Amino acid sequence: MNIVILGGGNVGARLAKQLAKFQHQVTLFEKDSLTAQRLASELDATVLNADGTEKSNLLDAKISESDVFIAVTGDDKTNLFACQLAEKLGARKTMARVNDPEDLEFFLDLGITAINTTSVTVGAIEDSIRHQGKMPQIASIADDRGRIVRLLLSGESPALGKKVTDLTFAKNIFAISRGERLFLEYEENTLREGDVLYAVVRNDAEVKLAEELIGDKD
Repeated sequence: MNIVILGGGNVGARLAKQLAKFQHQVTLFEKDSLTAQRLASELDATVLNADGTEKSNLLDAKISESDVFIAVTGDDKTNLFACQLAEKLGARKTMARVNDPEDLEFFLDLGITAINTTSVTVGAIEDSIRHQGKMPQIASIADDRGRIVRLLLSGESPALGKKVTDLTFAKNIFAISRGERLFLEYEENTLREGDVLYAVVRNDAEVKLAEELIGDKD
């Protein structure tokens, strides 16, 4: 995918590094010249020392050919304006980091996929307390009607030696990671200790099935 990121702070730099690792074509805007120079030497990405909220710079970066535009600066107004401009110039999808939880709904109403780190962190802490840290929540979706969870298979998991398609919980699982590998098509993979399953749970019954897969009796 062709991805354009606005903001070269910690979030933007880590995001660019991770996306480039998975072979995405990444362009990063960073206004500070020293930061841009450092990132250009560290990242496998195109780093532009320019203002990503200016139309001419976005056009130079061929924003109309981008699959996703992501604004992750520390200023909500900047992120909002940049996403609206990027969409107007042809970006297929826009995403934004929202620093103030009270701004979140405003972004969503404008069709921008918005992530507030405070809400995510609080949700993860609440989930860890509820499930004693055994089944971490990654994100809430569909207005909290569903949760994406991470299931680390222990040596006592009843899923070991089976394929995902053999599991009652199979329809909820959408990815498997094994070491540095990520599988989205896993029909032929036999599950092993240490595999991580990513799944969606919607109710207490599905939470129970997910917890049983972990196999941790402590």
